[in-house]
Amino acid sequence: MRIFTGLFLASLALLQGCSSAQLSPTGGAVYNALQAETTLRTWVDACDDVSAKAKQVAYTAKQDWWRRNGAYVESADFGLAYDIIHVTDERNETGARMAMALTWQIVETAEAEVQALLNASGNKEELCLRVLSQYSQGERDLYNQDNVYGDLAKRMQRDGTDLNLKRAFIEHKTGKIYGRSFYVVEKMAKRNGCSGAEVHLLKNAWPHEVYDARCPDNSYLLVRCEWGNCLVTD
Repeated sequence: MRIFTGLFLASLALLQGCSSAQLSPTGGAVYNALQAETTLRTWVDACDDVSAKAKQVAYTAKQDWWRRNGAYVESADFGLAYDIIHVTDERNETGARMAMALTWQIVETAEAEVQALLNASGNKEELCLRVLSQYSQGERDLYNQDNVYGDLAKRMQRDGTDLNLKRAFIEHKTGKIYGRSFYVVEKMAKRNGCSGAEVHLLKNAWPHEVYDARCPDNSYLLVRCEWGNCLVTD
């Protein structure tokens, strides 16, 4: 855990460009966007199992929130990926592990927050409907940093090809294909009775990834991930 936390902080430090305790506007915007989107997906997944009504409201809330905030999330993720790979491309595994650790840390934080609220609630459906309504109505939108997200979007348009070339170079040089959700899949496999799984990345098209987790008893799990949120598929 200490190693992962160190990598997580190092990832954010790349976005700051300094050693101050506070994140830069860009670093803060990137973290807020990825954390907000992951928390939304965690609520959607958790409320899917609460009731049919909550499941329908969850679907609508996700669509509404993404329509207004999706461009911010995409540009924030690009800013993170580009800065990590640009600074660490001479230390290929370091950059990949930073990205994996950050994804893992964000998912862990979101899951803990949502589960704590649901466990403390006497009426899970009411809680789900109230929180999901906030997402639908814009109360949990990303805001006040439009200029920062706009700058990131311009970088994504300008430097997108360069990022793809750097990724391809690293994969060719190391012979390894890294997935951002690797640690998340390992944890999910363990939860599904597949402790000690050998995890392989089958599709690497971030934000969409597909993993094969092979268990010690020779069974396997197929796991699909989107923006670091993963589900075991049948």
